[in-house]
Amino acid sequence: MNLIVNKTLILNGQVIPPGSKSQSIRAIILASLCQGESALTNTLHSDDTQDAINVCRSLGAKISESDHILTIKSMGLPLKLLNTEIHSGNSGITTHFVMPILGLRQNTDQPIILNCSEQMRARPIKPLVEALINLGLSIKYLENENTLPISISGKLRGGKTYVDGITSQYLSALLFALPCASGDSEIKVKNLQERPYAEMTLNWLKDQGIHFHHLSTGDLDTYKIKGRQKYKNIYTTIPSDFSSASYLIAASVLIPGEVILQGLNMADPQGDKRLVTILQEMGADIVINPTHLHIRGGKKLSGIKIDANDIPDLLPTLAVIGTYASGKTEICNVAHARIKETDRIQSMANGLGSMGAKIDERDDGLIIYQSVLQGTQVKGYGDHRTVMALSIAGMIADGTTIIDDSEAINKTFPTFINVMKSIGAKMEVENAISS
Repeated sequence: MNLIVNKTLILNGQVIPPGSKSQSIRAIILASLCQGESALTNTLHSDDTQDAINVCRSLGAKISESDHILTIKSMGLPLKLLNTEIHSGNSGITTHFVMPILGLRQNTDQPIILNCSEQMRARPIKPLVEALINLGLSIKYLENENTLPISISGKLRGGKTYVDGITSQYLSALLFALPCASGDSEIKVKNLQERPYAEMTLNWLKDQGIHFHHLSTGDLDTYKIKGRQKYKNIYTTIPSDFSSASYLIAASVLIPGEVILQGLNMADPQGDKRLVTILQEMGADIVINPTHLHIRGGKKLSGIKIDANDIPDLLPTLAVIGTYASGKTEICNVAHARIKETDRIQSMANGLGSMGAKIDERDDGLIIYQSVLQGTQVKGYGDHRTVMALSIAGMIADGTTIIDDSEAINKTFPTFINVMKSIGAKMEVENAISS
């Protein structure tokens, strides 16, 4: 499915970004580990959150929605699984988080198969597998070394382990499950990437009264976690998502007009809120209010150097912003952006390069120079963030931009096109035009 984007001259209006994907999935999984009923409002509706719901139903939770409230009922631990195979779709968070949780079920001697969709199969899992083997699980690769599908048996007993810090999801998966292990645990992590997401996980543990100790020394983090703890039921509202809002923020800054984004809380631990301060440093007119952002677009921006280690999901958006800013914009220290749904460093270098951008690809990022973009046909690589970022590029480019694989946006922001059009974006899905 192609997304057709034309140059947009003005944006005006008020919109509310969807609920946070990272917070929604954490809440859904945590609620499924509690005994009793939990209720969540403003959860994100997307392919990724549906994958999480499907997995948690396979873990025995009963999940329903009414009046925009997601209700989750669980019998608690040990989990009574409904199937001998679980499918986690293309959700990286869900896949990684469920791996240690499968050691908290009944009948742990009986192997269970964890499978996923094609895109997730290309993402490495070996560092998490090795950590889990040290903690009591037995894991076998069923097809290719280092990737799903896998067979898991054994009980999550706890103990000492090391996990690679290349993605925070490995650490967060362990932090979520190990409080419920049969023994105490110690995790060591070196060179932790995406630190704000780990902090988000720790905030959930703090809110739950979970006992743990965190020591950070140089590039080494050590977490000591008491076992045999229990989670309590959750009644909360999920905050709006800064990752999804990043496209709205970027478009509103780059294009003249006045846009108000409601429901964004700069006090939330989401790392991608940093886009706001980055853009302010570059010269954007963004006023931060307790309940909303007020953006006046079309102002001159200046290129800067951005260490994106903690914000890899923003790399595609930052690359587009770099084509607009005067001088040079350097995005660095974010090599782990290459192991997302696609190699985002390469996909953005190729896409923006084909649109006329002067852009240099580096091992750990991009150097982008101010450029006049021209509409053309570009690849979305089946990656939601690449598609949405390139659509912003299409809005500031001369002519028409055609982006394939646009259905990928359903992974995290299914209403993206309608929301963008509501403030004046010139974009349509190709099959909608032909009909």
